[in-house]
Amino acid sequence: MATLVEFSLPATDFALGRLLTADSEIEIEFERIVPVGSNAIPLFFAWNDDLDAFEQRVRANDHVREFSKIEELGDRRLYLLNWNIPDGGFFEGFTTAETIIRSAYGYDSHAWEFEVLFPSQDDLTTFHNHCRENEIPYTLGQIHTLSEAGDDLVESILTEKQRDALLLALQHGYFQTPRQVTLSELADEFDISQQSLSDLIRRGNEALLEHALLGSSRDTSPD
Repeated sequence: MATLVEFSLPATDFALGRLLTADSEIEIEFERIVPVGSNAIPLFFAWNDDLDAFEQRVRANDHVREFSKIEELGDRRLYLLNWNIPDGGFFEGFTTAETIIRSAYGYDSHAWEFEVLFPSQDDLTTFHNHCRENEIPYTLGQIHTLSEAGDDLVESILTEKQRDALLLALQHGYFQTPRQVTLSELADEFDISQQSLSDLIRRGNEALLEHALLGSSRDTSPD
């Protein structure tokens, strides 16, 4: 059974946190992380500090194989990072357990916050045992199984802002063809920027699709 887990970890207690945010004012938010053997390739936004200096510091790290700027949106930059995961590290637990990181946010040396989808209870146990064996002190938050029904299921999949954004878009005909409202008009009513609302809608849709496709496929017997 697929399980959605929230937990946090100080930036100074894992290699990627030390690399990206420790001892700086950089803020990081993951868009996607794809496990590839012994490597992990996170796609993430960075902002709130000297990004040119940030790029130089990251590229100089011995674990970094490739670091590319994909796009620049206002004061944010989108990066792709290909790096070698240190043995016994926090992210090695993710690749060992074949997890899907739905969200990750880090700032300065404060604790990073993660929301992770484990395809099965065995994967969650594998990850926990890896952290215990390597003395990785993460703090566990909420745990949800994706077989929950009704409002509890929606709350386990979507953040409150994602749910509100999707509901607003649905009620105003944003998903109809042709659309009955523009993204700009919705953003004005939601009182956030157009880019922020677009991110909420996209991530909300992605979360629902992950549950519908990944979650249900785990419970379906082969023909």
